[in-house]
Amino acid sequence: MQIAKKVVGEATITCAWADDTTTTVDVNEFSDEVRHHAMMHGFSQKLGDSYSGVQGNLTQAKAQFDEVHAALADGDWNRKGGGASSGGIWVEAIAQASGNDLEAVLAKWNAMDDAEKAAVKKHPQVKLAKAEIEMVRAKAKAEDGPTLEI
Repeated sequence: MQIAKKVVGEATITCAWADDTTTTVDVNEFSDEVRHHAMMHGFSQKLGDSYSGVQGNLTQAKAQFDEVHAALADGDWNRKGGGASSGGIWVEAIAQASGNDLEAVLAKWNAMDDAEKAAVKKHPQVKLAKAEIEMVRAKAKAEDGPTLEI
């Protein structure tokens, strides 16, 4: 059962609770200091989320962090880490499937055009490696997540 659904407005956050009630918070009711801490927490969370799925790969973590940092500096809040500059899970899968070093694969990935990337993504060994990585991540989320109640 979903406990609440959050709706973020221009200066409000509304929780629509499972019991059909709502609570709305206006951020303007907080002091400048509290709003500043909330802003810093949001940036910290956003930047931390950029590399949360990397699981021990420093090169990829830094690339994804830098990508999200650049996106935020460009005014784009919604872009996620793992896009074109880092290759995300695809670079990880290619490295796993080929046995090559992640940094070398990342360099080759960034030199590829879209057609070359599409062809590599269709390779059966790369598809299998990607599925294995996704399975490991899904298993970790399931183990850390709430208990399923039906």
